Amino acid sequence: MKISTFSKIILLTISTVCFTVTGVGCGRSLDSSASLDTSDNNSTLSSTQSTTDTITTESTDNTSADLTSLTDESANQTTESTSPTSEQQSQTDNSTSQTDKSENKVKKDNEENSSNIVVMLDPGHDEDERDQPQLGVNEQELNLKIGLACYDRLSEYKGVTPYLTRYDRSCPNADGQFSGEYDCIHKRAYLAEEKNANIFVSLHCNATTGELGAEANGISVYITNYPEFTSECEKLGNLIINHVTKTVDLGSRGVILSDLDENKGYYKDGSIKDKYYLLSYNIDYDRPAIIVEHAFMDNIHDNAILKDDEQLKLMGQADADAIAEYYGLELK
Repeated sequence: MKISTFSKIILLTISTVCFTVTGVGCGRSLDSSASLDTSDNNSTLSSTQSTTDTITTESTDNTSADLTSLTDESANQTTESTSPTSEQQSQTDNSTSQTDKSENKVKKDNEENSSNIVVMLDPGHDEDERDQPQLGVNEQELNLKIGLACYDRLSEYKGVTPYLTRYDRSCPNADGQFSGEYDCIHKRAYLAEEKNANIFVSLHCNATTGELGAEANGISVYITNYPEFTSECEKLGNLIINHVTKTVDLGSRGVILSDLDENKGYYKDGSIKDKYYLLSYNIDYDRPAIIVEHAFMDNIHDNAILKDDEQLKLMGQADADAIAEYYGLELK
């Protein structure tokens, strides 16, 4: 059968299309197709390998980047976890500040305590003695009124703690801690020791004949002969005399050294003990002590002053101001 030129053209066109579409000739044998497939497959494999390598590289790069990102994020989280937040840091700073304030307060309190002056005020005598009906006074009551006024006034100063050996008519040794003729006096000195007082100031009024009309008058202060304390006690004694005589109309008899009594024994430095137990008991406790005799109950002029409660109050306040001046204290 003859094939027309047009038919040949058609067949040639179809063959070309088949080859182009499938990559294999429509009428070819398996062997030639295999040869062509191998060539194309090699090309395809090469292309595929290149693609795979690209994908693998990108995947590796992405994985590495992801791992790096995760590592950095983890490191940031660790840093955030390890490093305190600003709020935590603020709380820590506040806690440190509070600790510092607490330590400073303790230090300040210790400094205040270490500089605090303790004064034992001793209103002399008690209910068993010193009643002077012929003079219209009772010394233990006069002494207590002066002592209470001194205590109140001294309490108005900073850096001092005053105490009284008694607040009423009773003997401080009511518990019987000490025995003997001078048990009450010994207990007064012991109270100063118990409070670790810096000084013991015994407050009294004086007398000579016991009958109204005695010549002796005015204020005097008795001090110890014990060398370690004599000079300082003299200074305080003079201050008390100056303050009292400027406040109340009383004369001055000055600062007087106590008499000595060898029968009482000797102080630790070998010196003879003072006659007055109020002094010697305190010196035995290694504490300075003075005795203030404010006025004479049997002097007409002084007696009138002692019967005036306002004058007694002024005496006690003058005593306190003198003690405050001696220690350099200021009012609160």
